[in-house]
Amino acid sequence: MSQAKILQDKAEMFERRAEGATDPISRQHYREMAAHYRRLATEHLEINQSEPVREA
Repeated sequence: MSQAKILQDKAEMFERRAEGATDPISRQHYREMAAHYRRLATEHLEINQSEPVREA
């Protein structure tokens, strides 16, 4: 499993936690964490796409 997929899965996990949170502070925290992991996944994909392909 690629690193970007792992980060996307974590973002989805935090989004689900936000949906199930009963208090606004926890909901906001989980949404911020989801956004953070989505940004990391995007950055990871951008970095991997900009790197030249290495041949062995």
